[in-house]
Amino acid sequence: MKRIAARLACCPAFEAVAPDTLRDLLQRHHYHLTSHDSGAIVAFRGDRYERLLVLLSGEVRTEMSSYGGKQYTVAEYTAPCLLAPAILFGEDNRLPVSVIATRPIELLRLPRAAVLTLCRTEEAFLEAYLGDVSTRLGVLADKLRLSRFATIRERLADYLLDQYHQQGSTTLQMPHSRRTQAEILGATRPALSRVLSELAEAGIVNYDRDYVQILALEALAELVDDLE
Repeated sequence: MKRIAARLACCPAFEAVAPDTLRDLLQRHHYHLTSHDSGAIVAFRGDRYERLLVLLSGEVRTEMSSYGGKQYTVAEYTAPCLLAPAILFGEDNRLPVSVIATRPIELLRLPRAAVLTLCRTEEAFLEAYLGDVSTRLGVLADKLRLSRFATIRERLADYLLDQYHQQGSTTLQMPHSRRTQAEILGATRPALSRVLSELAEAGIVNYDRDYVQILALEALAELVDDLE
């Protein structure tokens, strides 16, 4: 119990909750703790989502499939994090994606009643939980906006131009991790890195882990202007 509470406290949504409170919560509510090997399907699209999934260790990806059976990766997540927090309180609380372990994982399933208890009694938890949901909605909005472009290069150019207009500078502090950037752009991280390298070789940008410097603003704009 103490070990689980300590692992749970590492998740950003729970880190402001006192350890004693987390241990008491786990004692009063019937939680499930499971381990899964890489490749295991831990939840299926269409499953009722009545327990909050908290990824305590490892990595997962979420997938959807076409009618023809082709699998599409929607997003990737690394522990510690919440999985599908916005679905838990939905009227139709069915998972829109399947969840697959990409590395060995440890997964905590918390009943909705336990989450509601924390929302009522722990303001910091409620704020963090809602912040997580809001951030994911923002990522989804960006993905929908960029979906009109056919290639990763075009989507990345539009994404960087949007950040340029928001930040008012050609030196951009990236608001998302490389993993989240790849999710927004509908790409894998290696594919995103390859396109960034191509733009750097063309003298359009410089970049490191957290920053992108736009060197040729007009050239970047030309990558998307023809599509408007």
